[in-house]
Amino acid sequence: MGFITNNREQISFIGYSLDDFVSQGAKCRFIVELVSELDLRTLYEQYSDQGNDAFDPAAMLAAWFFAYSEGVTSTRKLEARCQRDLHYIYVSANLRPDHSSLSRFRKKHLQLLAEYFLQIVQLAMGRGIADFKSIAMDGSKIQASSSPKRSKDTESLSRYLSEIRKDIAEYMQHCDLWDENDDISALEAVREKVSRLQQLEKTLTERHEQLQNRKGELKAEYRDAHKINITEPDAIMMDKVNGKKKVPAYNAQISIDTETHLICANDVVQDRNDQNQFSKQHEKVEHTVGADTERAYIADAGYHSLEQLEYIESNQINAVVADPHPENRSINGTCGGDENPKEKLKEKERFDRSDFTFHSEGDFYECPAGEKLRFERRYNRSGWKGKTHKTDNCSNCTYRTKCLPANNKSGVRRIHRDDREIYAEKMYEKLQSNHAKERLKIRSTTVEPILGNIKENLGFRRFRLRGLQQVRGEFNLMCIAHNINKIYSLFMFSALVCILSIKAQVVTEEYRNYFVRRQNLPLRG
Repeated sequence: MGFITNNREQISFIGYSLDDFVSQGAKCRFIVELVSELDLRTLYEQYSDQGNDAFDPAAMLAAWFFAYSEGVTSTRKLEARCQRDLHYIYVSANLRPDHSSLSRFRKKHLQLLAEYFLQIVQLAMGRGIADFKSIAMDGSKIQASSSPKRSKDTESLSRYLSEIRKDIAEYMQHCDLWDENDDISALEAVREKVSRLQQLEKTLTERHEQLQNRKGELKAEYRDAHKINITEPDAIMMDKVNGKKKVPAYNAQISIDTETHLICANDVVQDRNDQNQFSKQHEKVEHTVGADTERAYIADAGYHSLEQLEYIESNQINAVVADPHPENRSINGTCGGDENPKEKLKEKERFDRSDFTFHSEGDFYECPAGEKLRFERRYNRSGWKGKTHKTDNCSNCTYRTKCLPANNKSGVRRIHRDDREIYAEKMYEKLQSNHAKERLKIRSTTVEPILGNIKENLGFRRFRLRGLQQVRGEFNLMCIAHNINKIYSLFMFSALVCILSIKAQVVTEEYRNYFVRRQNLPLRG
């Protein structure tokens, strides 16, 4: 099997080439040159030397890179542009691939996109475009390629399955009563209908089993409301996606260089929040751009969890992670009456945990009134391990009503302290520095606008493909497109600066010559 290819520089019968119609600074030309620098051996090896000729994989890859960089994710729209848009015609070498070929190429080679993403990032690093010394990470929910109406809980799924089985039984009975004198074409239509219903029954049975397995991993209070999407079972029902309340979606993760805004790591997960994602993103960044103990990481409060903070501490990572609950950090409290409790109550209605100071040497807490909460017992529940501390008696305390919860029946104040609480306290202390505050400001002005650009300007609010692995491949393609746009912008900016510098030198030289000539002119009387 050969390849259908073309030469963009081939002169036509009437004396022009496709290359003549595209300016030197065009992005489509930049993408073609970028693809030519990638190692595409694995891509070409996936084609056989037998069968019909295929479209040149390099041209197809360049076409998809260009399409996603322009916000075009539909195969039919890309087909139309490859037939009438000059830049798309150039990037696809005027091969004019149809939408079916474009779709097959994208689906077949999705697993290779992670490698091309890696190559482009390393290419940018090797050319000195970015050093990736400061990394910011964030996540955003992106809707799956399925309707929320196809999402069912256990009850509705069982009811739907019963209805399908009832329809199958009725159609089968209809077939049994069929007379040999009746129209055979109508019988075939019924059999085809039964076959489709049986396939649907098989799918629903699989979804029912998947739903039960999922519910076994959830907390008891979330099991009844949990749903599975029949069309897109890997997607999870999530809130606040594209302004909608509950839709099947994925959680897309990115880590970016704060200087150049290039994405150096990405992932798509099924978690509704980011609490477990810092370690995964850190490992991906270190794999992509190389390990560096001096590299700085920034993350918002969504990544804050005791497990992730322990990972940061044990691996000695230079990271700043915003604290979602600073009121729970006991190091923020007063110690032994250093500050009058009445003064603290002027700022808030009740005492919170931050008003209790923990003394590690004596293993006790000290309340705002100076009473000690001593060790009571250890606890271990749902993966949480730690200690409980309590006071001896709070009945005579002046601030009892401002301290004890309304539903407290024991008459004493208790504080549960996780064994990993020390990591949250260390991070809280780090967050008090001006340097850490400045780093968090940088995060909000770098990684958040990138997600906004991808979703708003490039219109990537919904995945085209289905299945977790397919979705990960598509998001790799989107991140490649973003990086292409950034690198192209940086190259164009550098070229502009170079041109302006040359012009400035010319203008300066002309002024200098002018003043030299001016000094040699005779004075007017």
